[in-house]
Amino acid sequence: MAFVKILPEYGLSYNIETGKLQPEGGVVKYNFKPINEKIDKLDAYADDLMNSLTPTGNFLESFPGREKSLYYAGIWTNIFYGFIFGGFAAFLVVLLKMGGLI
Repeated sequence: MAFVKILPEYGLSYNIETGKLQPEGGVVKYNFKPINEKIDKLDAYADDLMNSLTPTGNFLESFPGREKSLYYAGIWTNIFYGFIFGGFAAFLVVLLKMGGLI
């Protein structure tokens, strides 16, 4: 069996024939359950981020029945800003007509 010493201070070597990292006298076993749980959590956050790109998406931390909340919020925000900027433009046109510039 051929070994390559990776970390001699910890007694870890790489078995060339099997392609595994193991101690110089046996096999190392790792538990990937905590890592897989964190990856699943990150996957849920990534899905939530993708759902935020569509106005009808369902969010991770929202109450049920709020799938189109961003859609309606966007409509009301655009109506509000439309009235504000439209009123300002109309005021500016009236002001310029009264001043005789138009």
